[in-house]
Amino acid sequence: MDDEISSFINKAETKLKHSKLLFEVEGYADSVSLSYYCMFLCAKALLVKKNCNIPKTHRSLIKLFSLKYVHEDDFNYNTYNYLVSSQSERESADYGAKDNIDERIAKRRIDHAEEFLNETKKFL
Repeated sequence: MDDEISSFINKAETKLKHSKLLFEVEGYADSVSLSYYCMFLCAKALLVKKNCNIPKTHRSLIKLFSLKYVHEDDFNYNTYNYLVSSQSERESADYGAKDNIDERIAKRRIDHAEEFLNETKKFL
């Protein structure tokens, strides 16, 4: 595996680990943010694998990932949607004065990030 790809995967695994630790101390909003970044970094790693130029924005990266891995390859569509749906929660958690992120949402996002990471590893 290429050094840049493995670095992105290692970073994604660390984000997931920290997401779980924050969940344990009821840091639900930050946990959701790190779960999102786990998936985002996995998507970045796979785009590097296909020698894609990495877009500057999150939305553009997600769109390119969809094109290269969901439409042109066999990346699971439902798993891909975890990345899409968690983006707005991450924005709320990171930038909003208030958020509606509770234990249930944070746990679901941890599960989604784990599934996304596992799906990613099938393509490495």
